[in-house]
Amino acid sequence: MLIAMESHLPPNISSFVIRFVVDSEASQTPVTYRGAIRHIQTDEELIFSRWEDVENFIRRFVPLDSAKDGDV
Repeated sequence: MLIAMESHLPPNISSFVIRFVVDSEASQTPVTYRGAIRHIQTDEELIFSRWEDVENFIRRFVPLDSAKDGDV
């Protein structure tokens, strides 16, 4: 009889800080934004103006593609 030993790997933790700057000129429709995202564990930072860039940055550290829609 074989007994599978559970591996006790430490969790892979990724923390991010996202800073938004909203350009709220009254004449701008829609409101535009920009910002920066920082990965805490590596101190890497990305300046962004498109949400797609934020998602791509996070994917470098977290396998978002394997998560179901709505699950993170």
